Amino acid sequence: MNTLDALRSKNPDLPLFAVTDPAFAPYGRILPCADKAALSLAMEKTGIPENGNCYVASDPALEALRAIETVGKTVFGGMPIQAGFCNGRGFTLNAEEYHKCSEVNYTTTGLVLLLALPSDIRDRTLDARDVKGFYLPPETLIEIHPRVLHFAPCRIKESGFNCLVVLERGTNAPLDAVDTSAPGEAGLLWMQNKWLICHPDSPQAGKGAFVGITGENLTLKI
Repeated sequence: MNTLDALRSKNPDLPLFAVTDPAFAPYGRILPCADKAALSLAMEKTGIPENGNCYVASDPALEALRAIETVGKTVFGGMPIQAGFCNGRGFTLNAEEYHKCSEVNYTTTGLVLLLALPSDIRDRTLDARDVKGFYLPPETLIEIHPRVLHFAPCRIKESGFNCLVVLERGTNAPLDAVDTSAPGEAGLLWMQNKWLICHPDSPQAGKGAFVGITGENLTLKI
């Protein structure tokens, strides 16, 4: 049984696809990567925490790679970018965020991304039943389209995951002020270029983020 089939058997209520499936097309696309060896080596050096997840927005070793330079030109059109990583052992939905730019991901461990489309949000509410899981196999470079909802990946094995995160520079930096009581989309703005909607049972809700995910706080069983 391959990885995806094994995950499907343990998560029958979660729609799960590979990023190679046509179902991924509304959410993102697979990118060419001419220098996977150097990118993989750099990612393996980033390390996985023993507990929880860690996020580093900008890592100089990653940003120096030829593969990242190419991503900056081909995906972001020469805009200033940052390349970092989100590594960890998480397995719960908790929240969904979106950016108004693409996000590029790559992993050497494999992982699952829990994604939703902008059209799935209605009146600032997202039903967890509209979230789909996408398996990203090792050494596959992908672009997540702007405004597609995503959050920290889910691990597919106990040893955790690593995940490259390339974004326009400044994304996820703190704002001078946050007002989740603001009307419309303004109430979702949580950090620079980061609009966030969370589940009431999530750590993010405890920090004051906008609560708008209904239904089960999904978990990925392995």
